Amino acid sequence: MKTMRVYITGMTCAACSSRIEKGLQRLEGVEQVSVNLATAQSVIQYDPTKLTPATVFKRIDQLGYGVEEGLTNPKKANEAEIRSYRNRFLLALLLSIPLLWAMLAHLPGFSFVWVPALLQSFYLQWGLASVLLFYVGYPFYYGAFQALKQRTANMDVLVVLSTTVAYFYSHYLMFRSDSSNQHIHLYFDTIAMIITVILLGKLLESIAKGKALKDLSELHDHRIRLIRVMHRKAEEWIPADKLRVGDIVVIQAGEWISADGIIESGCAEVDESLLTGEGLPILKSTNEYAYSGTRCLNGILHIKATCETHESRLSRMIAMVEEAQTNKPAIARKVDRVAAMFVPFMIACALITYAAWYFSSADDSSELAIRYALTVMLIACPCALGLATPVSILVATALSAKKGILFKHGNSLETLHRVNRILFDKTGTLTEGKPRLKTIQSPRHPSSYLLRMAAAVEKYSSHPLAHAITEAAQQQRLLIPEASGLLEIPGGGMKGIVEGKLVHVGHSAWIQSEGILLKGSLPINTAVENTGNVLYLSLERQAAGGFIFSDQLRDDASATVRQLREYAKVWMVTGDQLEPARVVAEQVGIEVVHSQCSPENKALMVSELRQEGHIVAFVGDGINDAAALAAADVGIAMGGGANIAMQTGDIVLSRSQITGVLDAIELSKRTMRNIKQNLTFALVYNSVAVPFAAMGYLDPRIACLGMAASSVIVVTNALRLQRNPIRSGS
Repeated sequence: MKTMRVYITGMTCAACSSRIEKGLQRLEGVEQVSVNLATAQSVIQYDPTKLTPATVFKRIDQLGYGVEEGLTNPKKANEAEIRSYRNRFLLALLLSIPLLWAMLAHLPGFSFVWVPALLQSFYLQWGLASVLLFYVGYPFYYGAFQALKQRTANMDVLVVLSTTVAYFYSHYLMFRSDSSNQHIHLYFDTIAMIITVILLGKLLESIAKGKALKDLSELHDHRIRLIRVMHRKAEEWIPADKLRVGDIVVIQAGEWISADGIIESGCAEVDESLLTGEGLPILKSTNEYAYSGTRCLNGILHIKATCETHESRLSRMIAMVEEAQTNKPAIARKVDRVAAMFVPFMIACALITYAAWYFSSADDSSELAIRYALTVMLIACPCALGLATPVSILVATALSAKKGILFKHGNSLETLHRVNRILFDKTGTLTEGKPRLKTIQSPRHPSSYLLRMAAAVEKYSSHPLAHAITEAAQQQRLLIPEASGLLEIPGGGMKGIVEGKLVHVGHSAWIQSEGILLKGSLPINTAVENTGNVLYLSLERQAAGGFIFSDQLRDDASATVRQLREYAKVWMVTGDQLEPARVVAEQVGIEVVHSQCSPENKALMVSELRQEGHIVAFVGDGINDAAALAAADVGIAMGGGANIAMQTGDIVLSRSQITGVLDAIELSKRTMRNIKQNLTFALVYNSVAVPFAAMGYLDPRIACLGMAASSVIVVTNALRLQRNPIRSGS
C-alpha cells in the first residue's frame, strides 16, 4: 500500500469533504480515504498495482474540485483562498451598495434617507442583481451543479436555491408590476445581501483558518528550498528535492541545516530547540548526526546526507502533524454523517414552510411563503457543523508539535483524556536509558587508579557499561594508558595487558570462570550484585574492586508520575530484574511493578486490561515495547528510542521529555472540550434558528448574517486553544 497526500480546492462545507471521500472510495484499489475540511487536505491509501495517482486526480476533478499533490506549505493555499474571497467580496460589496441604498426606501424609520430615483429603477436593480448572481455568484452555481451531479447536496445548493428563487420571483413581480402599475417590493436587495454577507463570512473564516494554520506553517517555513552541496570540489546550489543520499552539504555559520546526515568535517554549536526543546546549543563535530530544522550558530559543517529531503526528521514531523489533522476521530465521522443529511433536510423544511404559509389565511400569503422559505434555507448552516471538529484538531495538533508532542492519529487525541491505566516501561522511559558510573568500591586501591586501568581496556568495547567507564575517566580528566593483548568475551567482559599487568573487567560469573576469587574479597552486597549493574576488576588475577552503575532517573519523572496519578492508575511494566525496577518505582511513586516481562507478556498485559474494560496508555521507547505500544488504546513512544517504537506508537514525544505525557493528556482534554463546545453551539444554533425562521420571526437579510456569523464563531472558539498554551504540569 502507498499513501498519497493532496490539497483539494473548492470545498465549502462538510458535505463536500464527505462527497469526496465517498467518490474516491468507489475507485478500485483505494483502501482508505480521509478528507479534512479545515486544512483542505486528503490522505489516500491505495494499491499502486490497481490504481495510479492520475486516476485519483481525474476522479477529484470529475467531482468538481481542484487538486494539488505534495507536501506544500498550507499557508500559500490559505493566502490564495483569502485573496479570492477578498476580491469577490469587494466586487459584491460595490455592486450591492446601490441595491442596499434603494432598500432603505422600504424600511420603516428610514424615510428621511434620500434615495436617488435612478436607484429605485427596477431595471437597474435587475441588472445589478444579474451581475451579482451569475458572475460573482458563479462559483456557488458550479459547486451546486457538481454536488447535484453526484446526487448529493452541500451549502452551495442552499445558496443557489435561495438566491435563484428570489431572483426569478422578483423578475416575475417586476414585469407583473409594469403591466398593473403597482409599486411592490422586490428581492434583488436580498440577493445582494445574501451573496455579500456569505462572501464576507467565508473571508473571515479563511482568515481565522490562516491563524489556526500558523503553527504548522512555521514548521513548513523551516524546510529549506535550496541546498548548497559540494560537487567536483566546488560549491553549487540545488533544489531541495534534488538532494541524494551521499551528497556533501555545506553549512555556514548562522544558516539553517538543510539535510539530515553525518558530519564529515567541521565543528560547530548547533541550536536544536525546534526538534528537541533544548534551549542551550549543542557542540557537534565529526561523525555526529545533524538534522534539518536545526541551526548552525558558528563554524562550518560538511554533512554527508543519509536520506533525501522528504525523509528528513523535520519532514517526518510535518507529515505526522498533517496526518493527525487529516485522520478523523470517531466523533468527526459521526458529525460528517449528520452533515451529509443536513442540506436535504433543510430543503425539506423550506418546502414545508412554503406550503404552510402559502395555504395560510394571512394576507399576501404567496409572498410570505417565498420570504420565509428563503429565510429557512439561509439561516441553516452546515459549515458550522462541519468545522466544529477539524478546526479544533488542526489547532491542537499544530500547537502540540511546537511542544514536541506529535499526534499521529486524530483518534489518539480523542481517546487519551479518557485513559484510566498508564503503563510505563523503565529503561529509557522513566530513566535516561544510559548507565552511569555511580561508585567504585575497593578495599586497597584508589578509585582513580582502578578507573584508569579499567578504561584502558573498556575504551575498545561498544558495551554501554564500558562506555560509562570510559566517559567517567574522561570527565575526571584521567590519563588513560594504552592496552595490548585485548580480548572481549560477549556477555562476559574484557581483558588485556595494561602497564605490564593483566587486567580483567567483567561480570562476576565470567571473572570467577577465569579462576579469580571474588567471594569475600569485595564489600558489595548481594542485592546490589543482583541488579546486574556491577562490573568487577582484577589485577594479576586478584580481585581489586567493583564498579557500580545506575541508570539515571529522568529529572521530571517523579513530579510527572505524581500528577498522572490524578488521571489514572500508574504501573511499571519492565523487562528488568525486580530489584532495580523496585528501586526506580519507589523513587517515582509507582506502587504496582511487573518485572522480568518479555515483549509478549507486556502486550498480553495490555490486552487483558483492555478486555476488563480499562482504557490503556503504554509509554515506552524500545524494540521490546513495540508490541505493547500497538496493543494499547494509546501508544506513546519516546522520541529518542527505537525507530520501530516510534513507528508503532500513536503519539511520539520528539523531545523525549516524560512531561510530554502529562501535556498530551491535558491537551486532549481541552481539545475535546473545545470540540463539544463547537458542536453544542452548531446544534443549538440550527435547532433554535430554523424554527424561528419558519414561524416568520426572521427576515432573509438577518438570516444570511446569522449563517455567516455561526461559522466564524466556531473557528474563533477553536482559536482559543492557541491563546491558552499547554504548560507542563498544567
